[in-house]
Amino acid sequence: MSAPRPPAESIARPQSRPHVLIISDDAGLSTFLAEGLLYGGFWTSVVASGLQALEVFRLRGFDFILVDAALGGIGALESIHRLRGTSERATPGDPRTDAPIGLIAEEVALLSASNHHLPDDVEVLSAPLELEEIVPRLHATVERWRLNRTENQPDVQ
Repeated sequence: MSAPRPPAESIARPQSRPHVLIISDDAGLSTFLAEGLLYGGFWTSVVASGLQALEVFRLRGFDFILVDAALGGIGALESIHRLRGTSERATPGDPRTDAPIGLIAEEVALLSASNHHLPDDVEVLSAPLELEEIVPRLHATVERWRLNRTENQPDVQ
């Protein structure tokens, strides 16, 4: 079931349908997001743990990552730090992805009380989520990220 990682140019094409990775062990939330975002113009993939997400990034890239703040196992914040290469357990300066990350949190205040600091580039999405609000927000974020990646790629001649 392993698929080759798509070339960078296929990820950066603005006309392609964005692919969102949903990281949540909450089946109800995962189903809601996977089905709702599919209708909102995204491809979706769901994994139930941060460790599964790290393995998935060995196979392919994504345009946006949604992480449930209530994620069990290594937890949401550690998963984000490992994806960004900023965890004490990650190889320094070796991020798995630079794709935008959204953290779904019911209690934003609890995040600041955590021992981990949330990276500056992570967008916090307050639950309960409304698809009418997050779909255009995610599309705009992905479009900006793709444009930035395209502008920063060297010209190939």
